[in-house]
Amino acid sequence: MMPVRVFHWRSLAAWLSAGLVLGLAARGPEAAPTDRLFRSVSPSADTIEVTMTDHAYEPSTLTLPAGEPVTLQFTNEGTVEHYFVVGSLVASDKEGFEQNLFEGVSIEKNKQPGGHADEEEGEHDEAEEGDHHENEFELPPGGRGSMTFTLPAAKAGTYTIACFETTGGRKHYEMGMEGTLRVTAPDDE
Repeated sequence: MMPVRVFHWRSLAAWLSAGLVLGLAARGPEAAPTDRLFRSVSPSADTIEVTMTDHAYEPSTLTLPAGEPVTLQFTNEGTVEHYFVVGSLVASDKEGFEQNLFEGVSIEKNKQPGGHADEEEGEHDEAEEGDHHENEFELPPGGRGSMTFTLPAAKAGTYTIACFETTGGRKHYEMGMEGTLRVTAPDDE
């Protein structure tokens, strides 16, 4: 009797994506923007693209599964620096949240140069970034980057996304740059 092979849907998706990328690459650079394909396809994590604009997140509502790796891929298309911060209960100083969604969660952050990123790189060193909230992700205008993490089932619930950057004396979240992030438990799906 011949053994039956069972493919996990993510493995199948990775194989199909790899075939698509190789096929498009063989057709030449004008066939498709392969850098976008590589950014969007990840066999080990769900990837969600988030665009920061003046003054909104697109999409403004995110749903993430607990217990699975997730990558949030950011692009700042705004004209000023923007933050992606997630939590609940805005702090009394209005500089962040009282409760941090990512507290105790390991996060891999990557930033790619773009816009004024080179200037910012010189201004902020690793020690200085460590003073910010763990869940804060900031990008200069034109910047791109990502956060990869796995949220435990204990983090299931609904949280607020906000930008605490200030322009003209007002916080961006007060100008509409806010949203909702829902973390689903494995049995909610």
